Amino acid sequence: MSGDGLALLSQRLQALQDDGVKLNPATANPAPLGLYGFALTTALLQGSKTQLTEPKGTAQLAVSFGFFFGGLAQFCAGLLEYQRRNTFGTVAFCCYGAFWMSLAIFTTLSAAGVFVATPEKGDRLMLTLWGILTFLLWLCTFHTNLVTSWLFLSLAILFWLLAGGVGTSSERVTLTKFAGGWGFMVAAVAFYDGTAALMKDVYGKQILPVFPLKPVNKVSLGDFGTKRFVDAEKQQAA
Repeated sequence: MSGDGLALLSQRLQALQDDGVKLNPATANPAPLGLYGFALTTALLQGSKTQLTEPKGTAQLAVSFGFFFGGLAQFCAGLLEYQRRNTFGTVAFCCYGAFWMSLAIFTTLSAAGVFVATPEKGDRLMLTLWGILTFLLWLCTFHTNLVTSWLFLSLAILFWLLAGGVGTSSERVTLTKFAGGWGFMVAAVAFYDGTAALMKDVYGKQILPVFPLKPVNKVSLGDFGTKRFVDAEKQQAA
């Protein structure tokens, strides 16, 4: 290694130890992309659930977005979180990206006659299981912030409301409409969370408050999908 290379390496190592020096991460923050993909596709589907728009046509439109913006883009955000060594972001974005792509493929093949119509009990079980999975992810949000934590808890509730609304009885139809209204709130929280993360990266400071939660251990994991502080020994010494 040349003298210039050694000097540059020495400067970077020194910068890592200097709390006053801010280094840009190796990759862009993928969290806003994933949150926007989730938020917009979720909100679009709620137009069908609440019957504020044409139920069948809006559902088909949401499925189309589920292939790419809600599915592929969100899944790619999860892969980028993997590169940033953010386990939680990887699992969350890849899970919900895969959910939207799976839903889009199943709906498309059902419309083509390849699959039979979704059975009520099977649909109810699927939504219930996704609610359980989301609840488990919520248990891992206590190191992030209040907005992100509420997003996952409210999403788990949304899945369970949708599961309860599966069916044709008037009570279940009413519950589905209520779930659609709740889903709009969930989408709004995701839009807010994504915008807060994006503005923080663009402007270099927190513009929209997200109310950080107190770390549960000595290692602070920082904001959802952004940075990590892994110098536990330094914090313990302090």
